[in-house]
Amino acid sequence: MSSDTRPTPALDQPELVREKLEHWLAEQLGVELKISELNVPEGNGMSNITMLFDANIQEGGKQVTKPYVARIQPRGEALLFPDYNLGLQCQISLLIKNNSDIPVPTIAAKELSGDILGQPFYIMERVPGMIPPDIPPYHMDGWITEQSPEVRKKIWFAGIESMAGVHKIDVSSPAILQIIDQYHCSKNLSEQLDYWENYYQWGFQSGSSFLTHEIIEEVLPWLRENKPDEQVNRLCWGDSRMANVIFNNDLDDVAVLLDWEMFALGDPLQDLAWWVYMDELFSLGLDFPPLKGFPSREASVKFWENASGLSAENLNYYLVFAGVRFALIMGRMSIGMDNQDSINSKFSSCFEVKYLKKIFDAVKSGEK
Repeated sequence: MSSDTRPTPALDQPELVREKLEHWLAEQLGVELKISELNVPEGNGMSNITMLFDANIQEGGKQVTKPYVARIQPRGEALLFPDYNLGLQCQISLLIKNNSDIPVPTIAAKELSGDILGQPFYIMERVPGMIPPDIPPYHMDGWITEQSPEVRKKIWFAGIESMAGVHKIDVSSPAILQIIDQYHCSKNLSEQLDYWENYYQWGFQSGSSFLTHEIIEEVLPWLRENKPDEQVNRLCWGDSRMANVIFNNDLDDVAVLLDWEMFALGDPLQDLAWWVYMDELFSLGLDFPPLKGFPSREASVKFWENASGLSAENLNYYLVFAGVRFALIMGRMSIGMDNQDSINSKFSSCFEVKYLKKIFDAVKSGEK
């Protein structure tokens, strides 16, 4: 997948944004500060505007430089999600930070009214470390290709272990329930299926026409008909994949788990399935052999079961669920980019759809 196949939401009037952000952040932190420039990484954001910047702060007569990341809610007609709750993302980060030792972003400031920049945003402290590349996929290029098989195995399992730590958080406490109940989000598998069925109806409208997605038409009803009981109801990261992990510079542990925009409550097995599916999709799904050192699906499942104390018995169902969600997101993106090749083939020519069909056929063939 080339670097021009995924859009990065644009930042309008960057200098004006810099000036407003500089003034607002100085007031929020109660310090004198200067922001020299804003950097919007290419090809990294699909659903929001991500900005990197350094703030030069006066503290005790000395100048200190602190790195930050800002996330701005996008606007326009080709949005990737029908709604985007930055407030929930901030609260989930705080909830996990206060109830576990799992590393999540520290929110330095937030502005959710849209009064300052025209759209809600929040600012995180930027954490140093190494992020597996998304484009090109880390099996093909980037710093992971330069590591030993032993290092690749270590970071893979470190990511799963941190993810499993999220899954062990007890969400039954009144304090946590009170936070979650404040926000509209899917709170079980049935509500998640509702969300993605509605996403299909919303996201595949183009003008007065509805663009049919052939495999989605087949698989969505199957997911509803074969819905398993949830073994537990816990916090689910949602976009749980290697490219949303910052590993420390020594490559022996996780520095931060990123991106909680697809957060939901449900069986956390879905996070493991997304983790595995996305890795397989961007290697096997592109007819590219995985790098040596990355554990097999079976080894990954066993590690997660031991780390989380949960069962992966229904993994196949959630692999299909992962494939459907990603195919819907990529289909929506194709529509936003007016990719006629994808649209005219009813999306059957897309690599993510071909891999979903492969997984789905394998699961169906094993049905009793």
